[in-house]
Amino acid sequence: MISSAKLTLLACALGLLAACGNERQEARQDLFVRLSENWKQRFTDPAPKPADPAAVLRAALPAILEKVPAPMILMTQRKLGGAEIFVLSTEIGDHRVFGSDYNTTITLEGGVLAETRGLGDDLMSSNNGPLPQLLRVHAEGDYQRVMRTLDGEGHEIAVMFDCRLSADTRERMIESCTTPGKAIRNIYEYAPDSSMLARSEQWLSPRHGHLTIEHIRH
Repeated sequence: MISSAKLTLLACALGLLAACGNERQEARQDLFVRLSENWKQRFTDPAPKPADPAAVLRAALPAILEKVPAPMILMTQRKLGGAEIFVLSTEIGDHRVFGSDYNTTITLEGGVLAETRGLGDDLMSSNNGPLPQLLRVHAEGDYQRVMRTLDGEGHEIAVMFDCRLSADTRERMIESCTTPGKAIRNIYEYAPDSSMLARSEQWLSPRHGHLTIEHIRH
């Protein structure tokens, strides 16, 4: 288990990251990485890796939220058994880039996965079509999406999906996408009586499967 001293240091690291001004957004990630590396070097936990890393991070959230005013997400990889907290580092239009202390980033376009870096088998870019706008107004629709990844030789591979967004309940929408030889299903859940997403399950790659993204603070 993570000690209270560890949680305090992590919260302080996150707090310093969030305190950076808008004019220094690009430096946030570097600062976060340095502080987190110091934290990891000072405390080495000999215990086996927890069976549920997400539960450990959720236990740390009250201390982190108290210190960090910035928007943040909790990402869980059920297939690989991993979890990370990401803090907003850059915001450009409808795209928000979140960084973690493992030098990884997740870019969301209106809550929809647009890019990843540092996860392995990354999503290099994605043309999400009207999906972010449809989600914003809780509307159903048909559209196409293009997801670009790298093959084993570093060549970019673009895959086009035919997709449909459908309402499941008032606070939940289902995205069904197909391409020859593959079908994926993503889930988008809203905060109660809100147009903002609270949680989503979005497919990344065969290796990673779906990423679960929880919006801890918008």
